[in-house]
Amino acid sequence: MTPEAAAANGQCLNASCIDVGLSDVPETMLWTLHNRVSVASDPAKPWFFDDKAVAIYDAIDYDYKKSFGTAEDSHGLRSWLFDKGIRDFWEAHPDTGGTIVNFAEGLETQRLRLEEDRPDGWLWITVDLPSAIQAREKFIEPDKNNLHVAASVLDTGEWMHLIPGEKPVFFTAQGLLMYLEEEDIKGLFQKIAEKFPNSKIWFDSIAKWLSGLTTKPGGWQLTKDYTAPKMPFGVNKDKIYGTFESWVPGLEIEEILWPLNMADSWFIRYAAPILLKIPYIKNLQPGMVMEVQFPPASESNVQPSQG
Repeated sequence: MTPEAAAANGQCLNASCIDVGLSDVPETMLWTLHNRVSVASDPAKPWFFDDKAVAIYDAIDYDYKKSFGTAEDSHGLRSWLFDKGIRDFWEAHPDTGGTIVNFAEGLETQRLRLEEDRPDGWLWITVDLPSAIQAREKFIEPDKNNLHVAASVLDTGEWMHLIPGEKPVFFTAQGLLMYLEEEDIKGLFQKIAEKFPNSKIWFDSIAKWLSGLTTKPGGWQLTKDYTAPKMPFGVNKDKIYGTFESWVPGLEIEEILWPLNMADSWFIRYAAPILLKIPYIKNLQPGMVMEVQFPPASESNVQPSQG
């Protein structure tokens, strides 16, 4: 195979190729990297630049196309949307300092994309599983302003104490909640509401039918060589608001619309916006990005969490 053909298939032939040794849920960071880089390296899509992601992609010893198939726009669109969410949060809190807490960041290079827009005094905390942090630190090193915590996001005692109090906090969770159990997500949200009232979180969620596809016998085979990990948490659009509102009284939740007009696919760009106006189809929307605003301390009735 020629180097050009290998590159087209997402294979690294350099002598310095790095084996990041990922499996199960952490391996999905390579799936999202595959899709993000397809957007970042396409000159016809100037809305998303990420030279660092391209460099990481090229350095890893992994056959992306064999596992994940032909790349598409979804994760590039998601990253663009979350980038905008963080920029907007910074603009809403000028000169205050605060913290961005990024759950399950993996090989996401978001903080590097946003570095020029980042106000002084803002801390960035990445919380991810030890194997994911180990892979991340082969390419992205932590420092005093960018902390890495090698732990499950559910182990709140490992990271909550690092967040300065009395300052704005913005949590993000790209590609995480679907891999957790509902009771664990509920407990996490209740602890955040208790410890960081008036904070905000952006996350993406999948529909119930898509969750069921991953948990059925044989799972969801993305390609003949790759089966996606189980995604036990899924909730349809008509249930998502009531579900999260029932966990934390006073919580405000709203959908953040996908920038479908930027998608490469004709179907997603033109047909999907029309179809998603039909109630039944809208309820089966496979993925959603949601914003949750936790209530101020005076309005929250969350019972103190244990641990």
